[in-house]
Amino acid sequence: MDNNIGKRLDGRYELLELIGVGGMADIYKARDAVEDKIVAAKILKNELAESEDFLRRFRNESKAIALLSHPNIVKIYDVGFSDKVQFIVMEYIDGITLTEYIERQGVLKWRDALHFVTQILRALQHAHDRGIVHRDIKSQNVMLLSDGTIKVMDFGIARFNRETDKTISEKAIGSVHYISPEQARGDSTDEKSDIYSVGVMLFEMLTGRKPFDGDNPVSIALMHMQAQPKRPTEINSSIPDGLEEITLKAMQKEPEKRYQTAGELINDIDEFKKNPSIVFEYKYFSTDDQKTKYFDKTPSAASANTGPVSPGKKNSKTDSIPAKIPLMTGRDEYDDEDDYDDYYDEVVERRSPLLAILFATASVIVIMAAWLIFTIVNNTFKEFEEGGGEEVTMPSLVGFDYDAVIALHPNLTLNAIQEYSNEYEKGIVMRQGILAGRPVRTGHRIDIWVSMGAQRVELNNYEGGVLHIEEVKSRLQRQGFSDANFLFRNEENATVPAGYVIRTDPSAGSMVSLDERITIIISLGGGNEITQAPDLKGLTRLQAEERARMHDVVLLFIEEYSDTVAVDRVIEQDPLPMVQVEKFSSINVIISAGPEPEKTFLILHNITSNRTGDFIFEHYTDGVFQFDRRQNIEINKEIRWEVEGTGVHRYDIYITSVETTRRGLFVTYDIDFTGESITHRADVNRDIFIEITAPLAPDPPDPPIPDPPDPEPDPPEPDPDPIGGDDE
Repeated sequence: MDNNIGKRLDGRYELLELIGVGGMADIYKARDAVEDKIVAAKILKNELAESEDFLRRFRNESKAIALLSHPNIVKIYDVGFSDKVQFIVMEYIDGITLTEYIERQGVLKWRDALHFVTQILRALQHAHDRGIVHRDIKSQNVMLLSDGTIKVMDFGIARFNRETDKTISEKAIGSVHYISPEQARGDSTDEKSDIYSVGVMLFEMLTGRKPFDGDNPVSIALMHMQAQPKRPTEINSSIPDGLEEITLKAMQKEPEKRYQTAGELINDIDEFKKNPSIVFEYKYFSTDDQKTKYFDKTPSAASANTGPVSPGKKNSKTDSIPAKIPLMTGRDEYDDEDDYDDYYDEVVERRSPLLAILFATASVIVIMAAWLIFTIVNNTFKEFEEGGGEEVTMPSLVGFDYDAVIALHPNLTLNAIQEYSNEYEKGIVMRQGILAGRPVRTGHRIDIWVSMGAQRVELNNYEGGVLHIEEVKSRLQRQGFSDANFLFRNEENATVPAGYVIRTDPSAGSMVSLDERITIIISLGGGNEITQAPDLKGLTRLQAEERARMHDVVLLFIEEYSDTVAVDRVIEQDPLPMVQVEKFSSINVIISAGPEPEKTFLILHNITSNRTGDFIFEHYTDGVFQFDRRQNIEINKEIRWEVEGTGVHRYDIYITSVETTRRGLFVTYDIDFTGESITHRADVNRDIFIEITAPLAPDPPDPPIPDPPDPEPDPPEPDPDPIGGDDE
């Protein structure tokens, strides 16, 4: 059982069930104890928590989605980053992926395909307008609800468009079947990369297959860069010409030839839906001869118009064609319009009896098909109702070993489909045809996909000093390996010339996965041949590599940000210039990635104290006042703000009650923009709202001043004649 089940995140979100396993994170069905509702919690895998790259991508997703609010994008409710767990709490979607839907349907009706694509494009337009590019649009990242609503999810590698376009690793990111040519090359990406991926999805929905497929990811990526896809109508002849044009324009190799925005693509789809006979006369490339073709004759300069060509519009020689008949290709051979009209009338007259026969035949076929479908459905329903197996709740199988699944669920009829995977170990269930929690009959066949492990290739023989190191690297790269796979070691060898490969580890014939390290042992020749380390400082990468070849050394590049050295130029090297080194040894080269880009962090806080009122929020950076903002806080409302910068800075936020004028520290953060981390230097003072809104206690009353006591009476005067007699 999953150890996380039953735990609470942040004391609030109780994890109920594992519902998805991805390359970066596990997704759980959870209950929000505060709001009393079901949510989805995405938790970064423990083994990836120490990887800065994965942490960056995971935080990017939360930062990206938090800025988005659209009915076709999954909603984010909360994020949490700590030393122990990092998570995102989002909307729980009760549906299936578009991949599963396509697998069930095979080929989608074009109206359904456009219904889904339009929603995806609206979601992307919303993101693009906020400077966010998804970069991993694929049918697996699109959820379909039972009412036909689309939800785009998984902005795990989304990027803010104002950030630098190149990643430090320069790796192409994205799913290879949907990747744009510029992503496959590792070039900069923008909104038009997402549009290419949407074009691939539209192709897949209309034809039931992907435009490019192959034995390994590298060959598929090369097809995206170099090969032209088949015309969709060659696979499914029922696709209207105008829709084919839309699909192929979205998939153009050069970004400038595609639709430039999602809105532009939506406009063409709307035009097509108004009139499915429309043609746009966009250019496309034939897979046969690579020559430019047209869907119809391009209008001459005198008669050309910039909009789509519709049979209902006046356009060159098309005026005489009825609106319900699509434009016919091959019309150019008729020089005169009257000749063409005569030809058209003859065709209509000649085919009229045939149309009647075809209509009658089609009617009979439709009636028979309806009867057959009714019989099958009726029998299936009876079988389901009259003992087609016990009804059980579908368990979650993803992430479990296949043998264990068979042993634990003998009552389920499972159909295992094996696929290669770099994310799941061999024998682990990757996905299931029926989602967990759904009712299912024990006799119903259930498809599950089981990992065959990472795809492995046989390592060719590079032993014996036959090939130079550069040739060996080139051949390995053609097999699908990258420079990150290679480690180099030098050895003296009297029989193998210097610079040639002695052997590899693993050895020739080994089956190696494409992410495995390969050590290449390079000969130093018969003795310790010495050369001098060249001076590389200030050179470009290409210039440094050329000079290294002249000195028989190998360069290992490490990129660092620099405000003073231009992009792609050497900052420093180790060993230093003129130092004697062995031939074909390696030199570490620090190369500039340019100035560190400003990054943005989104800070969110939920006010859970039972307080309302107007407050002044004062923002300080490194102790220096930046700005203040007045905000009304309601019960359980959210406070959010963005900070931008580079390096490491301290952020303090003070709040002051407008009513009581009392002031206090709300929160203090250390934000490392370079390492992309947030550290709480002081926890959120959750009692601060209570403290500063509480009225001041009145001063105690002064104690009463007692009246002074009455004065003592004066003593009587003494009698002058104590004897009491009269004076004589």
